Amino acid sequence: MTITVSPVERTSQHILQVHMKYKNVLKVKKNPGHKKFVPVNQLSLEHFPSGYHDNDVYDLTKALADLTVRIAVKLTSPDRPEFVPDTKDLYPCYNTRGQNSLRTGTGRVWYVTKYTEGMDQTLRTYRTCPCPECDHSDTRSKVWWEVDVVTARHVVFDSREARQSSCRLWFDDDKSPVVKIYGWKVGGSNTEGDSCWLYCVTHDVDVADKLEEMVRRFDDLWDKVEDKYKSRRDVDKLTIILSHPHGCSKQVSVGQWVDRQWVGNLTRYTYTTCTCPGSSGAMVYRLGWGQWSNHPHSGANSSGLNYSGVWVN
Repeated sequence: MTITVSPVERTSQHILQVHMKYKNVLKVKKNPGHKKFVPVNQLSLEHFPSGYHDNDVYDLTKALADLTVRIAVKLTSPDRPEFVPDTKDLYPCYNTRGQNSLRTGTGRVWYVTKYTEGMDQTLRTYRTCPCPECDHSDTRSKVWWEVDVVTARHVVFDSREARQSSCRLWFDDDKSPVVKIYGWKVGGSNTEGDSCWLYCVTHDVDVADKLEEMVRRFDDLWDKVEDKYKSRRDVDKLTIILSHPHGCSKQVSVGQWVDRQWVGNLTRYTYTTCTCPGSSGAMVYRLGWGQWSNHPHSGANSSGLNYSGVWVN
């Protein structure tokens, strides 16, 4: 596989320092929540509850891990609102509006679409690759791929932030090679529901082909597991999250969803599955639910339960 390494990754000591600062956070015994994270490379059937020691559940979790990305954003948009909608709570990063301030979150790859020079899409104005590497090259790639990533809007608020963001793929441990795709646009944003689509780009055919195959495998496994556990989804309420807490390598947490709240025609969930800063935007996977049920993790409420953004089902 060809490895895509960002020029910024090679030169930014800031990102390296942040990673070194937090890389041992998950080992801190003073925080009882951290013990509930399982490094993705150490995951086994025994980490699932009794009754779910099932290879299909394990394979689906690993397939979700393949599509889980760490998002790094280097700019805070001046257009972020002051308050969370319908509350008096300060909106995340409001105090750093307009500043270069690194933060991390999590997202999940959903679609991969190939583009070639001359394609004139209604919502896509670029006819050559718009990634940062092509911006610094004398010749832009004429074939490129758009990778759609679902995350929380408070992670990437708008297209100004998107153009200063990147997604690190397959960051499973500290020895993982650095493979990145680059943000360029935000769409489908919902501030009240705290969800958005981050459109990323790459011209690396090996990366695109690998992601396409991983999406197909995940979709097949999701359908298979949904059929198997649909009748039990409201009984055990098993909920799994793959995320990058504190910007560190990928971790698995397993818990239960507690409550389902209707917000118009959409839903929001609360759950016991553990998270930390940096987990925002991670997919909240609930066993037995269909493919459009892709709620991103949003935050924690005053009772200590985590809650999702608003999505379908």
